[in-house]
Amino acid sequence: MRTSSSRFRRGGTAILAAALAFGLSACSGRDGAASFDGVFEKLARARDFNEAKRYYTDGTVKALEEAGGGSGKAALRLLPLFDERTKWEEVSKRVEGPRGVIRIRYSAHPVENMVGFEMEFQVRKIGDSWKIDLENEVRGAIEARGKGSAAEYIRGVTRGY
Repeated sequence: MRTSSSRFRRGGTAILAAALAFGLSACSGRDGAASFDGVFEKLARARDFNEAKRYYTDGTVKALEEAGGGSGKAALRLLPLFDERTKWEEVSKRVEGPRGVIRIRYSAHPVENMVGFEMEFQVRKIGDSWKIDLENEVRGAIEARGKGSAAEYIRGVTRGY
């Protein structure tokens, strides 16, 4: 005859094993690129440029402010979109000391052509936080803008130069 305490031990052990397995799988960090302290998830919750800039390096923020003419809205439009409508998955990750590289693939995006698109981001550990480093990319875009934008090129092509 089984006692209620032996049934409880078996049931309790099964529940504990299931909870442990669930906990270990949740710590894998593969869903939503939760690595690098969840910097992308935090960025997705930012509501404006003042919040978003906390997740970028100082050099990136300075370059964005220069490119946007000091306007937070203009600077925010220059950044890859991370918000509540955007979903992504980690494709690969590499860490070398205080620097890292993460490649993500958009699985949901307000711009349909971006779904399936992969992007690679440089990240740097500054203090206790990982921050996205797009300074070189933003400065490169500023230089390219000075040489003529894509829109100017298209206008030139349609006019036949």
